[in-house]
Amino acid sequence: MHARLTVVLAALILSSTTLWAHGIVGNRMFIEPLFTEDANVKNELVLPFLKFGVQPDGTWRQTSFALEKQLYPERLSIILESGRMNRHDGSSRLSGWDNLELGVKFQAYTNDAHEFLLSPALFAALPTSSRSVTEHETSLTPMLLFGKGLNEAPSRWMRPLAIQGDVGFSSSVRGPSEKEFQFNAVLMYSVPYLNHYIRKADDRYAVEHSLRRGLSRGALLGNLFPFVEFNSTHPINSEDARVSSSLRPGILWMGQYVQASLAADIPVQYSGAEDRPHRGVCISFDWFLDEIFDSLKWTPFGNHSRSHGKH
Repeated sequence: MHARLTVVLAALILSSTTLWAHGIVGNRMFIEPLFTEDANVKNELVLPFLKFGVQPDGTWRQTSFALEKQLYPERLSIILESGRMNRHDGSSRLSGWDNLELGVKFQAYTNDAHEFLLSPALFAALPTSSRSVTEHETSLTPMLLFGKGLNEAPSRWMRPLAIQGDVGFSSSVRGPSEKEFQFNAVLMYSVPYLNHYIRKADDRYAVEHSLRRGLSRGALLGNLFPFVEFNSTHPINSEDARVSSSLRPGILWMGQYVQASLAADIPVQYSGAEDRPHRGVCISFDWFLDEIFDSLKWTPFGNHSRSHGKH
């Protein structure tokens, strides 16, 4: 199964070229969060995404991937996501694939001067999972995604801050009747933004080419983004309600070709009879397809130009 998945991903990458992987608005480069949906339309491959958890009676592991492909530059993209779960509870073991998710994202509004963008999105979960892991169901989740840099903050030391988030409502179309409200947000601090725009200490910063083209003595920790992410789901009409909220503080390193993230997984709110909360760690590698292969700057619709704010 893993071999077939690798072949499918390789075919998707090689059969379609891409344009500008990073989410850039004005002088702001947004990150790819762990669970929060990024409002930027781009071309990226998240592989692998690893989540390890420890419960009172065992361990829990999730391995996932996500592929986003632009259809129209800076406007429209499609998203493919899935993952495999493994759980060890005492003497029993459980493993299998989660439902496959397909999504479409439209970057409706972008304001470079205010470092702000707004994108509606629609995700569909298809009943492809292993029954041992989750129920077979088809669901639709309309979402509103946003991103905002704090470049207008009164204190210049706050200006490297940015917030990204999404709000969504999921409803089952086929299978068990379930509805839930979703809210996710991540607050990040851009050290490259601090060094170049605030401290004026990094003259090698180039936002259109993955932050930095070389070393600069004044650019201390110049590729790091400390962040904290909050993720929450609230079932609406389920008697077996499982309210779940987690806080995930972490650190992110941004290179020219890949973004690597490491975060703690801390439950902050939980209710429900199943799946007791766990503490753990999340690890993610996000590959910038545009930077890896310049020939991949192709979209089926629109032209292939890219403009940036002044910097």
